[in-house]
Amino acid sequence: MKGCFSFIIKTIIALLVFFGLMHLGVIDFIKEKIEENNSSSQERIMEKTKDILDFSQIGEEYSLDKNLKLLKNRMIIAEHNASGQKMIMIVPKDDAILTKADIKSDKLQEKVDEAINKYKYKVVRIDKAEVTKRGEFKGIEQQIPYARINANISSLPVKDMEGILGVAELKDGKNLIVISVNEKGKYSQIITEAFYGQVK
Repeated sequence: MKGCFSFIIKTIIALLVFFGLMHLGVIDFIKEKIEENNSSSQERIMEKTKDILDFSQIGEEYSLDKNLKLLKNRMIIAEHNASGQKMIMIVPKDDAILTKADIKSDKLQEKVDEAINKYKYKVVRIDKAEVTKRGEFKGIEQQIPYARINANISSLPVKDMEGILGVAELKDGKNLIVISVNEKGKYSQIITEAFYGQVK
């Protein structure tokens, strides 16, 4: 009984402190600081990636998550906040690793299989990636050829992914690999096209 009473007193004190902080505006101040930090993070990524792409027009439903340099490969990762769909842009150190011609080629499945075998002992293990269909969409101020892909990934909590793999061309003539993925059954081409349509 004494322990229960002590818990009730502590709860009342905690509530009084919380409401006191709200009354003084401390909670709102903390919320503002968190939002300011998130937006400044977005601004920092936009600033660091403007040498490649202009993300200043993307809507609030998207967020830029990462700007990475891995073994001379440049990678930018964005997310559609409501669905969790990821948009990944890679400027590869080897410009010939994947080209627009490869996307349109009859040998694309072979190229994808080669890449899986090359990287199968890395952090993300892709067991299988199957090219299902092809198309083009308007994005990054050009027509982007793409292949629709279903993949099985054994090293992630979500095993079955689907999405697209495409190639765009940057203003300096370099290739940009564009990827958009979500777990199977949740992928949306509309989300992909809306995002890349706002990138310049």
